[in-house]
Amino acid sequence: MDKSREERSMKVTYDPETDIIYIVLRDGEVYDSKEENEDIRLEYGKKGELIGIEIMNARANLITSIAKEISREINSTLEIK
Repeated sequence: MDKSREERSMKVTYDPETDIIYIVLRDGEVYDSKEENEDIRLEYGKKGELIGIEIMNARANLITSIAKEISREINSTLEIK
């Protein structure tokens, strides 16, 4: 794998004890972070680039989000009579 593709590789880890998912968008040291809401924190590198996303209460947050998206997709593709 070439270096440029390697740098863009996304890594996802899940800690079942804390119910936290961490998504690494690119390698780098975290210089700043911003809480989007009580369950989501965005982490930024030195140049302001987004390098990671931390999702707390992952099971509840992701299941709800995925279910809504599936429902939207089904409703948009089916004709409801």
